[in-house]
Amino acid sequence: MAGKPMLNLSGTEQGSPTMTFNSLLVLKDPNELAGSYPLKTGSAVNSANFNILDSGAMVGHVRFGDGEIVIDKYAASKTISGHFSAAGKDESSKPEKLTDGRSSGIPVTAQ
Repeated sequence: MAGKPMLNLSGTEQGSPTMTFNSLLVLKDPNELAGSYPLKTGSAVNSANFNILDSGAMVGHVRFGDGEIVIDKYAASKTISGHFSAAGKDESSKPEKLTDGRSSGIPVTAQ
């Protein structure tokens, strides 16, 4: 991962329980983020996971090893929009799917 441009996507749905989605992608071109990023099994990059927290304690975890994140648009205002789907297994090996996920106007900041 050293020296490669990366994009860390994360989102949180507040409530009880709180749900978070995280993904770490290796960028094809650091100046043009739009494109398709297939998820890989057993990799720290181009991977995604979903966590469920209740009162701050983890009560569920899904590691996605199949699917893709698509960045449809990278705007001049440094925001991205796209869609995603993924399949994986929870900590007890139960299959889980995430279908028709959407994002819009997510700010991109350099770190």
